[in-house]
Amino acid sequence: MSCCTPPVVVYARISGVLVAALVLIWPLFYNNSFTHHSPSSPNNFIFSVLHPLLMVIGFIIISGEAILVHRWMPGSRNMKKTVHLGMQGVALASGIFGIWTKFQPQNGVVANFYTLHSWMGFFCVTLFAIQDG
Repeated sequence: MSCCTPPVVVYARISGVLVAALVLIWPLFYNNSFTHHSPSSPNNFIFSVLHPLLMVIGFIIISGEAILVHRWMPGSRNMKKTVHLGMQGVALASGIFGIWTKFQPQNGVVANFYTLHSWMGFFCVTLFAIQDG
């Protein structure tokens, strides 16, 4: 590695911020959500925008930073573990809130579990919560 090459972590952080920005810019700039049909009310639009944004920020960016906290954060091992646990808790809360926003505009929770994406997301959040606890 040369003296002027930034570490891979810098590229990972830049790409994470870029993905989050793109997920936010898409609905705001194009006035369209990630759903297949246009939402009938502004609340549905907000919920459909919040779901991917919270999932990207929570499960990709914050959870990834929590994994890397042992490398970049100075301090004792107990302090690193405490920060790691707090960041994992924020990622879990973001994931739970992201799932909650997806279920708001529809008629109940069961009506939304008709795709593999829904089931895999539910199992990922469940396994993440079990692993975190």
